[in-house]
Amino acid sequence: MISLEPRKSEDIIREMEKGKSAFLIGCSGWKNFCNPGGENQLQGIKKEMELRGVIFTGNLLVDGLCNKGLDELSLLRKFRQIFRAPQLLAITCEVGLQALGATVGRVVVPALRTLTVEGFEGLLGEKEPCRLCGDCLLDLSGGLCPLYFCPKGLLNGPCQGADQGRCEVDSKKACGWELIYDRLKKEGRLAALKHYAEPKDHSEILPLIRLRSSMALEMMKD
Repeated sequence: MISLEPRKSEDIIREMEKGKSAFLIGCSGWKNFCNPGGENQLQGIKKEMELRGVIFTGNLLVDGLCNKGLDELSLLRKFRQIFRAPQLLAITCEVGLQALGATVGRVVVPALRTLTVEGFEGLLGEKEPCRLCGDCLLDLSGGLCPLYFCPKGLLNGPCQGADQGRCEVDSKKACGWELIYDRLKKEGRLAALKHYAEPKDHSEILPLIRLRSSMALEMMKD
């Protein structure tokens, strides 16, 4: 079960590009698993943001935003409206945010916070795209979570230890921050790299799969 809560309107406004229009996209979620709010949540947030001066080029409700293939097909229906908006406001969990960010090539600002999760039903195609830190940075990192894509989990840029774009910790993996840099450069948003991310409370973050597996084995031994 994924637990979500709406973010404060002022926090959302702060992260959106001032004076620029947006496209609003919502998620219906999965029955008995997650509930981003559906149509009611979408209309409520739309009304609140419009009262604060945000202009939407359009809106769309998708059955499951964590399904990257479904995102691509659904967004084609609103291609012109999305094309006119330099940013998207997304009503979905953090897994859906990453799937959407990999699809649209636009700034994606989250309208919800992901609090807890028990298993994933999404079809993003990644083994573990979200560590559930509760303080998402996807809007500042081009939709690529540094906790996931950087093996060191660095939040404020690369360590300078990469060799030809490969991570010094795991040479099979690309440097996460080079991926983030390339994505932000493509979006024309390199200024986002100037943002300083405060240290995370790792006691609240979902451990990596390999650590959860070893912890479970130790518990079974006891």
